[in-house]
Amino acid sequence: MKNKNPFLSTSLSKLLFKFSAPAVAGMIAGALYNIIARLLIGNDVGHLGIAGITVTFPLVILYMAFSAFMGVGGNALFSIYLGKKDIDKAENIMGNTLVMLTLVSAGVSVFLYIFLEKALILVGASADVLPYAKEYMDIAMIGFTIWGIGAGMNHFIRSSGYPKTALVTQIVGNLVNIIVGILFVYYFHWGMKGVAWASVFGQVFSAVWIILFFLSKKAPYKIRIKNFVLKTDIILAMCAIGISQFVFQISSSLLNFILNKSLIHYGGDIALAAIGIVMSVNSMIIFTILGISQGTQPLIGYNYGAKHFSNAIQTTKMAIRWSSIVLIIGFLITEIFAVPVVKIFNSTNTELINMAARGLRFVNFMLPIVSLHIFGSTYFQAINKPVQATILSLTRQVLLLIPFVLILPLFFGLDGVFLATTFADFFACLISAILLHHYFHKYNQTLLIPSKLHKKIKYFREME
Repeated sequence: MKNKNPFLSTSLSKLLFKFSAPAVAGMIAGALYNIIARLLIGNDVGHLGIAGITVTFPLVILYMAFSAFMGVGGNALFSIYLGKKDIDKAENIMGNTLVMLTLVSAGVSVFLYIFLEKALILVGASADVLPYAKEYMDIAMIGFTIWGIGAGMNHFIRSSGYPKTALVTQIVGNLVNIIVGILFVYYFHWGMKGVAWASVFGQVFSAVWIILFFLSKKAPYKIRIKNFVLKTDIILAMCAIGISQFVFQISSSLLNFILNKSLIHYGGDIALAAIGIVMSVNSMIIFTILGISQGTQPLIGYNYGAKHFSNAIQTTKMAIRWSSIVLIIGFLITEIFAVPVVKIFNSTNTELINMAARGLRFVNFMLPIVSLHIFGSTYFQAINKPVQATILSLTRQVLLLIPFVLILPLFFGLDGVFLATTFADFFACLISAILLHHYFHKYNQTLLIPSKLHKKIKYFREME
């Protein structure tokens, strides 16, 4: 029988790679689907189709917010109790999380179904874009409901010691998305409906796969009906941990709402299409880092629960270093080859190409350092420090980015909308670095200096 403790290893780097590599591959598969979906729509429907998908993002984030609220919070709590060797409690947490994910995902869908057209107009859909956005969301909401459940529960597969299975779940679901999307849009010319139905097929497939895993003999921790009875202490604890992710996603929804309005005001529907292209390209880079973050979180949580505080810190620092390499490569590619990259989505609309390429360069200017902000939030969330994690999330999304989106365009026009991300990323990373350094110092660690080098420096200072 497989050892139920997947966190034992002679090397932190090997353990981090074991957990992160599958998560990264899965996130890249998701990013690839986003790119292909917009590529198909951009070349089949045109810029209004891309704008139609882009304008729905503040609403889609609602599913992401509640899925992260329950899924990430529940999984962090699950990992902590695995570290404490309390298996019954861990399974109880997993069962409660599944029930809450089902309730909140269905609730979001019912709300949006009733107020969809008003909601789309509210988030920035113009008279030209509205038909495309509504056509897409009418169908896609079915899939997003299932996605909220599947995405939340997939974290538990990884934390159960089966990161490869979690990877297969993500890859297979997105592969179904891509294949069906190409079939429906490229061959059948179903346009927005084709992309929407493709997402439904993929998300349902992934969710069913996840549930079957936890019902199988292979799963070391089971979904049991007795654990579906909601317990107040578990719900409150998972909400306390997941609140930072929830706030982050909700503030992202608010940000995208304001961003849509600013883009339309300063650049019209074509600017909305341009930012859709920028977001698609960026997803390939940022989703890679989020994959490393997903792999890092259970390792930090387990080590913290087991009181191996130094290992938790070293795992975080290692993840930051690995992520920085990816981000620097992404920065160089998007700065140097912005125009060829954008042309993949639409090769005929010169205005769209120039606008999206310029936006891509501005938005990605701080890419090399954003791992500090991402893993600052990851670390504090994983060790059950919701206040610090929430502060970091709110700082970038609400206190920095939203004001910059509102103020900078007054001086720089449409460029100011793109530059807002650059300024917000810089200050958010600075604040994250200060908080991490302060907290690491409590355990005689530093943020930027590797542990072995830090010990040597300390030794020579004591010798003086």
